[in-house]
Amino acid sequence: MLVFLFLQPGVPEISDAWELGVCALDANTGDELIAINGYDTFRPASTVKALTTLAALEYLGPEYVYNTTITADTLSGHLVLNGAGAPLLSAEDVTRTAMETAAMLPPGSSWSLYLDVSAIEGESHLPGWDDDDWNRTYCPPVEPLCIGDNVLEIIISARGDGIRIYTYPPLPSLIVDASGLSAGASTTVNVIGGNWDTASPEVIISGTVRRGTREIIYKPFAGAPVELTLFLENELLEQGINAVYSGLYPDEYNIGSWSQVTSVMYSDPLWVILGTMNKWSRNMVAEQVLRTTAMEVTGTAGSTRSGCDVAGALLEEICPGVTGWQIADGSGLSRLNRLAPVQLARVFQAGYSSLEYGHEFLSCFPVNGRDGTLSTRITGIPEGAFRGKTGSLNDTCTIAGILTAKSGRKIALAVFIHHPRGHIWRARTWQDAYIENLYQYY
Repeated sequence: MLVFLFLQPGVPEISDAWELGVCALDANTGDELIAINGYDTFRPASTVKALTTLAALEYLGPEYVYNTTITADTLSGHLVLNGAGAPLLSAEDVTRTAMETAAMLPPGSSWSLYLDVSAIEGESHLPGWDDDDWNRTYCPPVEPLCIGDNVLEIIISARGDGIRIYTYPPLPSLIVDASGLSAGASTTVNVIGGNWDTASPEVIISGTVRRGTREIIYKPFAGAPVELTLFLENELLEQGINAVYSGLYPDEYNIGSWSQVTSVMYSDPLWVILGTMNKWSRNMVAEQVLRTTAMEVTGTAGSTRSGCDVAGALLEEICPGVTGWQIADGSGLSRLNRLAPVQLARVFQAGYSSLEYGHEFLSCFPVNGRDGTLSTRITGIPEGAFRGKTGSLNDTCTIAGILTAKSGRKIALAVFIHHPRGHIWRARTWQDAYIENLYQYY
């Protein structure tokens, strides 16, 4: 084992206040090349998504497709929207499936429209998520059915007379309170999303927008499963079908053998979903994927807890013997997560070396100097020499991935830094220089 001295030319001196953990492995042989506190545990932040990705590809496969169905029970007069945990459903998906369903049903017929979300369970916000984050775009609620990222686009126009407000996606129950908003000489807008207590989509907008300008703001919203169902109700009515939303599908009801599937909303293949999840660090998508993995492995309703158990068992299999670690979610947003650098390095080694899904695993991650969260990072080496996942909290900066060194050697690498708040950019600069140095050294 080589313990690489990290104070090399071109690498800034590390702050005494930082806690550093590094592990590097030969990605082909598994030999340990570098260990600097590599077996100590740190908050991994969004690099947890690499473990979620590995578990999903291992147990679901890269071609896995979510099927969100509408089933018509002609005997009881029930239409049931069956959620299977699919992330990133769109209003356009619902419009298409409403047309397909209407074409299968008698024109002008009436139905009771139910929502079945029994395949996925759990809280919309997870343990270890800071309450202050709930109103931020990167912290949308985790729901059994989603509309996009469960994030509302709010467009505020102060052009012409007065204020005009537009929103997307269309949420039938959305309440917008803009009584505290006005046009002015400058723009200072505050937007609060929610309401989390009632699971209702509400937005409170206050402040000023400079006259003659337009402002675009993104905020998470609550209640996506019901809003999706209500939107389906409206779209079916447009197609001549009277389907009235009647709530969650009761446990005592059973879809009979005379029922039929009228439409299916198919997702992209899993490897595509994982790509958008990792390249742009979409937290809600990661949580949905983790719960889906648990559902398929256990055969019961997928939850975050069971998903963490599945991912944790896989982690213990590929990297046994590490103590003090914990997985609390699938996205890394929870501050309760603790992982060692060696564990993340082993995750990337396992994914990269898989004969079944190695190519898809690696393609899921951002490329240095090219795209995603690495588009402007590690630019001192050739574009594409590093693929990996970044992560940050207000006192945590992490990065892990596969480095193709100047010699062609493949290195599975993880660099964790705990740092005082406010030093995130310095920590990233240090990590970039360190990885660029490793590129030259190996």
